[in-house]
Amino acid sequence: MTEYAAWHYAHILLFVFWVGTDMGVYLAARKSTDPGLSFMTRVTLLHMALRIELLPRTMWKAALPFGVMLSRELGFLPISDLAVALVWLFSIAWWAISMAGAYWYDKPVGHRLAGITNWLTGFVGVAVIVLCISSWLGNGPFVQDVPWLHLKVALYGVINLMVIWMIIAFDPLGAAFGRLAVEGSRPEIEAIISGTMARSTVIIWSTYALICIVGFIGTTKVLG
Repeated sequence: MTEYAAWHYAHILLFVFWVGTDMGVYLAARKSTDPGLSFMTRVTLLHMALRIELLPRTMWKAALPFGVMLSRELGFLPISDLAVALVWLFSIAWWAISMAGAYWYDKPVGHRLAGITNWLTGFVGVAVIVLCISSWLGNGPFVQDVPWLHLKVALYGVINLMVIWMIIAFDPLGAAFGRLAVEGSRPEIEAIISGTMARSTVIIWSTYALICIVGFIGTTKVLG
């Protein structure tokens, strides 16, 4: 039970630092769209958002191996040590590629790494959902009689797909700020910036809601 308690505690911290720090990212990014601020202030806020985002980015990817360890300790995921090691290796590689892409976000190599990260994220999202459906039907890898766990893990897969949607929605912001630096504040540019943030806000808050639902299901085991 000691090992289970440790992974359970780590899982709780993961959700706290994921949502809590991501809220800081959202608030800084939202404030950067204020046309009443100077260009340098807006860029600084956006840069801060991108740097703060490294922490929730880490927590979101850590959810995969942490969840595997917790499920295994509970006896809900009977997999070998080799399979666990492979999950950890994949998660670390996924995280490292993502972090490198975020660090060099303004360079061509960063764009390429970000593209790889998006593909890996999509793969994780779809694979997790498929595995949960398989488990619900009795084909593993999770045991069949824990539908609350199937739903919780499947929603984690959905969150991964939501993240890709969020990235796509945010994409016009970079080009708009590039125009802002050259052309200055113009109604057309500000409309792109504010519109991008408005669309992204819906996705961001929907993702927060899903994370809260995942935490609720894991805590209450409402379908158990």
